[in-house]
Amino acid sequence: MTDNLVLAPPQARELAHHLDEWCKWRQSSDELTADANWERFIEKSREKAQWQAGLAAEIDRWENLHAIHLALAEQLGGLTHAGSQTRQ
Repeated sequence: MTDNLVLAPPQARELAHHLDEWCKWRQSSDELTADANWERFIEKSREKAQWQAGLAAEIDRWENLHAIHLALAEQLGGLTHAGSQTRQ
């Protein structure tokens, strides 16, 4: 990615400034991933991404279970109690 990096000095300085700011931001913005060490930051970021992907999959399962629960309640004519929800 850096092999073809050709910037005029003003643009290079501006980009370097933005990357410096990003470096400061990544070291402090998210307590789960913040780290001054690049390798630890990447490792923590990957762990967080894996956890979030797993959580998203779990939430999808909850939605599916809720849909099944509602369908069963409908089929049974509202005879089951869905928490505080009952068919009226």
